[in-house]
Amino acid sequence: MDCNRHLGSYIRALDNALAQDMRQSSEQLGLTPSQGMFLHRIWIRQEVLHQDTYAKDLEQFFDVKHSTVSGILQRMEAAGFVTLEESPADRRCKAIRLTQKALDAKDQTDAHIQQTEARLTARMSEAEIQEFRRLLQMAAENCGVCIQQAVPQEEKEESNP
Repeated sequence: MDCNRHLGSYIRALDNALAQDMRQSSEQLGLTPSQGMFLHRIWIRQEVLHQDTYAKDLEQFFDVKHSTVSGILQRMEAAGFVTLEESPADRRCKAIRLTQKALDAKDQTDAHIQQTEARLTARMSEAEIQEFRRLLQMAAENCGVCIQQAVPQEEKEESNP
């Protein structure tokens, strides 16, 4: 190990390698990285929280404009990953539903993430993996980065009346 090398160079190299690997994996599924993030968010709302998802939900969560969400959803619908269905509560709104193709892609993506994490931690003991996670979280917090839970506690509570 080169102790004179800046930590940022390790982090940047890892980030580049992981981003390229995920991009290639997404492309094999016919998804862009943005579509993959949308798919994951819709999956959480649909399958975990049992909530309908609307374009407005994605706009707010990702802090993007309606036109951006609309374009991504149109391409996802054309590729067969989502369907847009009239909301029973408000006919002007379209509920976003994942198709079986999207659910299959989610399963393949999850498997790929597990393989990637296994590769990252291959020569680490379980204790070292936990310490690695703790140190990564601490470094992120030191830099003002908040790592969100996959399903924030308040959303879990909202879905369980």
